Amino acid sequence: MKILLFTDVHSSEHVKNPSGYYVDSLEDLVNKFEKVIEKGKDCDLLVCCGDLSVFSSGLEEVAKILKKSNKKILIIHGNHDDPEEVESFCDGKKLIFLHKKTITIDDVTFVGYGGDGFSERDSDFEKWIKGLKLDGKVVLFTHAPPYNTKLDNLPSWGHRGSKSIREAIEILKPDLFASGHFHETFLKKDKIGKTNLINPGDEGTIVEI
Repeated sequence: MKILLFTDVHSSEHVKNPSGYYVDSLEDLVNKFEKVIEKGKDCDLLVCCGDLSVFSSGLEEVAKILKKSNKKILIIHGNHDDPEEVESFCDGKKLIFLHKKTITIDDVTFVGYGGDGFSERDSDFEKWIKGLKLDGKVVLFTHAPPYNTKLDNLPSWGHRGSKSIREAIEILKPDLFASGHFHETFLKKDKIGKTNLINPGDEGTIVEI
């Protein structure tokens, strides 16, 4: 299965400049999403790790692009997205909102959890994840990165990720984990045990599983 993973398409090219951390215009946001969809045209599935918008600005236009793609896309919300707004444009067939849900496609089970990105601990996530029973190949994707990895290591700030998510990876041992949230760690990869970790970035990364 060929998958295009992507996240935080709302980011600016100038991620080191706090005043230019996000896209400057709706046109830029739309152009970036169109490029992501084009990149994934030959993939079996697209997976979004959240932050489709800048505090919901531009979300309606993004929804139109995703719908026109006619691709199956698994989506979770980020800290900039309203989960109810994101869920409202998902039809459950092509666009699937996977926050606190799982779906098995072919022989791969996808596990999604959106939102937050700033908390070391998430008791709701911990409770939910403990109730899961998973078999076969597993892909876990969240918006927040796991603690003490290359995905959460920020310049001058150090490790700012989630300990709850790291522990979930250690327990579930998914084949692949993806997250976003920190633009500074786009395209960073790491491992926890046998699990490959990636922040796929705003232009998307194609993987095979």
